[in-house]
Amino acid sequence: MTDESGISTAAEAVADPRIQAFGVLLTTANRLERLLGSVMERESGLSHAMFEVLLLLAAKPEGAPMGDLSRRLVLTSGGATRLIDRMIEAGLVARARSREDKRVQVVTLTDEGAARLVEAAGRHTREVERHVFAVLTPDRADAMIESLDQLGRHAAEALPPLG
Repeated sequence: MTDESGISTAAEAVADPRIQAFGVLLTTANRLERLLGSVMERESGLSHAMFEVLLLLAAKPEGAPMGDLSRRLVLTSGGATRLIDRMIEAGLVARARSREDKRVQVVTLTDEGAARLVEAAGRHTREVERHVFAVLTPDRADAMIESLDQLGRHAAEALPPLG
């Protein structure tokens, strides 16, 4: 059976450059996440998801609604709630009802969270430099970032909302 993809056999599926390219993208992202995430967790005690939350909140001193965090992190509302609960227990963030809309919970960075972010960011930049920017030429790194950013914006627009 052939469809508009032009793939009619398993061998064609394996050899398709689009499928291979996407596999390279996912495999590389997973390897880098495992490599950099394990170093971050070991050295800073933060998961990569926690680090991302701290970065998002550092950029929004007024705090961020739970729904926004969930969308930015591509987590279900339940997954975001569990992550934020763990971060509250660790003293990294605080959660309170919005003054404007009592139905909305706003998450803010604590002083402890800001200190841990600074500590983790220093270590993380060292590892990113070592495993990404030292491997690629500046032109290739710039092109990669621009391309991934374009793909990320497209995916964000195409994704249905998470529940």
